[in-house]
Amino acid sequence: MKITINGEVYNNLSELHINRELRRTEIRYNTQGDMLIDLVTRKYALEVTFGLLSEYELKKLRMLSEKIFVTATFTAPEGEFTGEFHISDEPAAEFKMINGVRMYGGVKMSLKQK
Repeated sequence: MKITINGEVYNNLSELHINRELRRTEIRYNTQGDMLIDLVTRKYALEVTFGLLSEYELKKLRMLSEKIFVTATFTAPEGEFTGEFHISDEPAAEFKMINGVRMYGGVKMSLKQK
């Protein structure tokens, strides 16, 4: 399992949840209460859980969360998909020391398609 974010490939995913959400983008009503426009779009929402990350990899992910939009590529049920996504929260991690090396586990990141 892998995901590519802004050209950087992350192969160490422990989980990748891919959901398609319906989002209403515009609804207008006339004075009688009749719906005039209802544009509905289907967009992806991703929940990515990384395996162990080095301090450098975690810093890269945190820098990505400072951007408004990132480009992500992943394998969806209909094939490989690339789109613009927003990272809503800075990835947090639990600190682990493994053989004298600092590693970070339990890193989760949520992405919502633009």
